[in-house]
Amino acid sequence: MTKRLFFGIEVDKPSQAQIAAWLRTQVSASKAPTKPENWHLTLAFLGQVEAQHDAELVSFARQLQVPEFTLTFAHTGYWPGKGIFYLRPEPIPSQLRALAEPLRALGSELGLHRDRLPFSPHITLFRGHKPEPRVDAPMTPFTLSVTQFHLYHSYRCDTQGLTYQPIETFRLSVAD
Repeated sequence: MTKRLFFGIEVDKPSQAQIAAWLRTQVSASKAPTKPENWHLTLAFLGQVEAQHDAELVSFARQLQVPEFTLTFAHTGYWPGKGIFYLRPEPIPSQLRALAEPLRALGSELGLHRDRLPFSPHITLFRGHKPEPRVDAPMTPFTLSVTQFHLYHSYRCDTQGLTYQPIETFRLSVAD
């Protein structure tokens, strides 16, 4: 049996509330945003994964030694091809790359998923939205403290739609 998996960083509830308020009051869009409980920053998309790989993924992620860090979000972006409107962190701390790159490489090594595009950290707010939503006022910057990351199972549910469920959690090391 396979599961659709990815490694990611969760957006905490206070940040979800701030983003949702900004979208409601400062962004004009023709459709609803993605669900706040699904907001995350993808570190590595793995695709359909056979159960036999689960232990290897978890073991690899547990041995990563990356110190805790913060991400500051205030900048938006838009990919017109898939109509994706997103928030991006700026600057991109070296710890974020140190976390994402080995996880992305692991997906390739295991033959799970090979990323065609370079790592571009973001939180997807709208998917399939054309044209780009209009921003009336910029987002007030917020900082996300990253102390852990998750292995997520992505699936569709009749009652809840697309759901991202953390199935494993990995703590980052405490910075000196």
